[in-house]
Amino acid sequence: MAQLQHYIAYRRMVNVASVIFRPKHEAILVYLKIDPDTVELEEGFSRDMRGIGHLGTGDLEVRVASAADLEKAGPLIRRAFEAA
Repeated sequence: MAQLQHYIAYRRMVNVASVIFRPKHEAILVYLKIDPDTVELEEGFSRDMRGIGHLGTGDLEVRVASAADLEKAGPLIRRAFEAA
């Protein structure tokens, strides 16, 4: 884990996830190094970030705003760590 100025990065040998806390929006944004084409994107939960400037590492944004979102995000987070 590396705490940077604007986000927290989680890495094995390379960064696999970046976490940004957005209390104003009542959400946690997790950026994962997963190809967005391999994931079924859901409006308001996951988003393809290729070509969009953002802080952190990864092409897939996962928005966690509830316990149910965290449950849905678990397999994606595991997948990113296993692929590293």
